Order: sequence, then structure tokens, then C-alpha cells
Amino acid sequence: MESEQTLITRMSGQADTANGSRRHGRMLLLIVAIYCVALCYLSYHRPLSADPDYFPDEKWRIQLPLFVYEHGYLPTGYEEEVRIGLWGFSYANYPLLLTTVVGGFLMKIAGVFTQNPDILVFAARLVSIGAATVFAWFAMRIGERVFGDPYGWMFGAFAALLPQVMFCGLYFNNDIVALAGSAMIVYAWVLALERCWDVRNVVLLAIGVAVVSLSYYNAYPWILMSFVVYGAVWFHPDRERKLPQGSELRRCIRLTVLAIILVLVCIGPLFIRCAMLNHGDFLGLRTVEEFGNRYGAEGFSPETRQTPKALGMSLPEMLTTNHYLGQGNNWLEFTFKSFVGVFGPMSVFLPTVVYMVYAAIIGLGLVGFVADVVKTVRKREYRFRRGLFDTVLAFTALIVLVLALQYSYATDYQAQGRYVLPLLLALTYYVVGGWRFLLQRTCSSERTRYCCVGVFLGMVIAIVLIGFTVYYW
Repeated sequence: MESEQTLITRMSGQADTANGSRRHGRMLLLIVAIYCVALCYLSYHRPLSADPDYFPDEKWRIQLPLFVYEHGYLPTGYEEEVRIGLWGFSYANYPLLLTTVVGGFLMKIAGVFTQNPDILVFAARLVSIGAATVFAWFAMRIGERVFGDPYGWMFGAFAALLPQVMFCGLYFNNDIVALAGSAMIVYAWVLALERCWDVRNVVLLAIGVAVVSLSYYNAYPWILMSFVVYGAVWFHPDRERKLPQGSELRRCIRLTVLAIILVLVCIGPLFIRCAMLNHGDFLGLRTVEEFGNRYGAEGFSPETRQTPKALGMSLPEMLTTNHYLGQGNNWLEFTFKSFVGVFGPMSVFLPTVVYMVYAAIIGLGLVGFVADVVKTVRKREYRFRRGLFDTVLAFTALIVLVLALQYSYATDYQAQGRYVLPLLLALTYYVVGGWRFLLQRTCSSERTRYCCVGVFLGMVIAIVLIGFTVYYW
């Protein structure tokens, strides 16, 4: 990570030839196709009917597209048949219904050919499978653009082959869709940092923002930071003119209007619908609390839930207490493990060595990244675009973490890695950037560095193969 050019614009003398780019593109398509087929196989052979509780929350979330399939319209959240048992509310009380719309549509198509409930559920799961595939594609493209070879492959593998990411790609949920949206957003940022904003990356940014908006609140920091990146790219101090002028200003206005219109067209109907159904509560948060108190069971309703805050714990106590998870388990450890990979209803753990390996990879990578930043700053090579990219990713990760902590502390104790999974791309950037620095400092031979990256890829693939052939079934 010698310079901003290598990191962001990849003007490092390693530009691909046209033929090399085409070969790389074909290889990427093949890898993503294999990834998608593997997800389809794993998902199809774990039907919901075999164990309704195996995939977290799926038996509750699948009620929504199933309602669309049976009735032909979206549930309002007021129907008892879509209410979540002991909790008393429905996921339909939120406007986050992108997966419901698409899943219900796919169920309708599948229903033309069969009434087999397992096939219908699998049709809805194609939403998650497709989202995971999209995430893998953009993760690899981001790695290629930001780091080049061979570290771009390291970036794509770390993100797309994280066991928990693949697990989320196997069942009907919103988490993996939010990851796909965040990957679109980051790729749009990278393109804009290379060549400013144009129609292509503005449309991609708008689609990513819309996908995140309609999938998962904990991923909203990506939307917030998109405002920062969008403005900074137009007005950053490295420009010949500090402010867009003349035709460039008109172009800026046109693209901004285009982005706003695309986002509003995509998300407006569902948020307006939610506001109309819930008496102005367009996010559904107040309605969920009201329904939880009205229909939720003792100990599950917001008023009776024993949160760390209600028990008088401090935040540090919540992170280390074994009150909720039993002896030897706490929020920090359980969240980290389920971020890396825990299958089933938070009960099927991978071998301890897997978590130790990932802890070492992440820890050393972060140390290497900090060392690289210090070195770059001292050499006065830490330019604006590199600093912008580093900073917005840091704030995104921090806000995601704060939202997860706040939710566990004051709303509902959830030591689950999927609540912090939206920060994955930011973490991947820091980890891979750090390992790139460490390998360049310790390995003088390019061949040696390629071999080290190859060992990393082999190790990650081996973990996935062992995890999904031994522990998944």
C-alpha cells in the first residue's frame, strides 16, 4: 500500500492489458457461478420443513413472502398470521420489504409449476442466494480495483468466503441483502474516487442506497457516509477548481437529481405505505414496540424484557457478563464467533482453531494497517482520497458497532455477529491493507508474496469446505 495511487486509482504500473482484463473477467464470472451453484446446493438440501428452527428467524420471515404468494398483496403487519409468536410484532410492521416483494414474486412463479412447500421456500431463498452472489461479485471487483493482484483475491475471499456470509446466503433473510447493497455502494465510491461521478456509478450508488434502505437499519451507516463521499468527490481540495463551475456544475446538478429521483422512486412507496398504515410511523419502530407490548409474552415484550439496561448493568458489564449466555460465554466472544461463523440456531460452532485463525488474521491485519498509515503520513504521502476512503470506512464500522451495542444494551440482548455484519467490507479493507503492508515489508520477492496470498486463499477455502461438509449437515 505504497501510495494513494496504488490504493485508490491503481496507477502503480500494474495496469492490465485488454486481453488480461478479459481473462480476469471470465475467471471472475466462473468463480461467482461456482459460488452461486454451491449456495443453491447447500440451501436446497436444507429444507425448512426438515428443521424450521435451523436458520435464525427464517420461519418468521418466510411468513411474509408466503402471505404474498397466498393472498397476492403485501401484509400490513396487523394480520395475526404474520405475527412473531412470543414477541408479538411482525416484520411486516417495518418498511424493509424488498426481500418480501421479490421473494413473493419468485414464489408465485414457482407456484405455477408446483405446490411443494419446500420448493416454494427455496424459491424465496433465491433472494438471499442472489444477494450473496452479488456481494461476492462486487467484493472481488472492489478488491481488484483497490488492491490489484494478488491482494484483490485476498479481499474477495476474506469477504465472500467468510462462513457466516455464506450461511446467510442459504436462507431467507435481510442481512445478506444489506451486504449486497453495501458492496454496491463501496464499488460506486471506488469508481468515483478514480474518475469522479458519472451516470454509471451514480446509478450504482442509488441502487445500493435503495437496497440498503429497504433491507436493514444497521446497514444505514453506509447511506450516511455516501453523502460524505458524494460531496467530497465533487468538492475535494485536489481538484484544479475547488468548486464545480459552468458545465461541470450543471453535470453535478443533473447527476444529483438523478440519484435522488432513483432512490425516492425505489424506496418511497414502501416508506409512504408504512407511514400510512402506522399513523405516521414510517420506520415502524414505534409500532413494533406497541405491538410487542400488546401481544408479546411476559419476558419478551419491551416492557418486561430483561435487557442489560433494565438490570442496571453498565455497558462494559454487558460485554463481559455471562448472565445471558452461561458460564464461559459473553457478548464479545459470542458476537465474534457468530461473525466468523456459527450455524444453526446459534448452536453449531466451528472448531476453536478456526476462530483463533480468524482472530490472528484480523488482529495482525489491523496492526499492519495502522503501521502503514503511520509510515505513509510520515513520508507525507497520505493524500486526500486515501484519507477520505480510510475515514468513511472507519466511521461506517464504528456506527454499525455502536448501533449493535445500543440495541443489545437497551432494546434486546443479541450477541449475534449478523448484527455487526454490515461492517464486514470496512474490516476487510483494513485487514487486507494491513497484510499487504506486512508482506511487502517482510517478503522481498514478489513470488513469495504471491505464495503467501495463495496459502491464505487455500486456508480460507479449506475452512469453508470443512465447515459446510462436516458441521453444516
